[in-house]
Amino acid sequence: MIAKILVTGGSGRLGGYTTPRLLEEGHEVTDFDVVDHPPVTGTRAAFIKGDLTSLEDCLRALTYSEADTIVHLGALPGPREMIKGRARWRTVQVAPEDETMRVNTMGTYYLLDAARRLGSVKKVVFASSFYTLGLGNRIGDDPFVVEYLPIDEEHPLRPEDSYGLSKVFGEELLRAYGRAYGITAVAFRLMGVHYPDNPNSLHKFGVTPDSDPGHVGGPVVTTYQYVDARDVANAIVLAINANGLDPFEAFYLSTDTVYTEPTRSLVARVWPDLDEMAAGIPGTEGIITDAKARKKLGYEPKYSWREGG
Repeated sequence: MIAKILVTGGSGRLGGYTTPRLLEEGHEVTDFDVVDHPPVTGTRAAFIKGDLTSLEDCLRALTYSEADTIVHLGALPGPREMIKGRARWRTVQVAPEDETMRVNTMGTYYLLDAARRLGSVKKVVFASSFYTLGLGNRIGDDPFVVEYLPIDEEHPLRPEDSYGLSKVFGEELLRAYGRAYGITAVAFRLMGVHYPDNPNSLHKFGVTPDSDPGHVGGPVVTTYQYVDARDVANAIVLAINANGLDPFEAFYLSTDTVYTEPTRSLVARVWPDLDEMAAGIPGTEGIITDAKARKKLGYEPKYSWREGG
């Protein structure tokens, strides 16, 4: 079935993989972003410039695109507030400290409110994050607590920074609008996204993380997993085509781990508190599982570095 799709954040890096993939499937796509659309050779996507935090802009984008589906990628990718021990992060930011919370939360609210006013949108696919767990930016003195391994969608979410919180709030907005207005929503909790055409990618493959025998608690910042942007685009196609989903579904999405040793061995060295929990994780599978996406959506990552992806 051909959908009319509004892609927010269409000018961003992930949008640059998602829009062409949706066009490849034959969908009618309109990109929506606050920054100018980069020129894309041969693209058939329309472009609307506007701000997610403007209800009027969201209404305009949905009206002109005639969208029945939203792929919501638009967001600020990290916290803007001062975080203890991370002064360097703040020095490179130009936005106010409330900007992540304002844009990510209110932008999602205005987008969904525009959708319910017009009544034409039936499905939303949302780019959430594994940082909803609370391991991304630790602010308090207590370590990140892992209840069990592998971590799945039932694991408690305990974010402390504005970015992780904003993604949890975004998921809750989707739940609420699903209950109230019948909009089906899929939230992909993405592992760190790898962009294969970006020479400055943060992901290094075939690594051996340093041992940390004194570490207490679970992982901080990384679980040494990643998701390839091309796999994300494929998963979005699967979500758009999926039938029979609950009104709201969250899915962790991963392509592979970046290390070579068995996960059980790595956990014993790097996160020793979790050693016994990791006993059942086979091979190099990650400590966060995407088994639900594989089972319910038919997701199969295709771009692992181990296979030349």
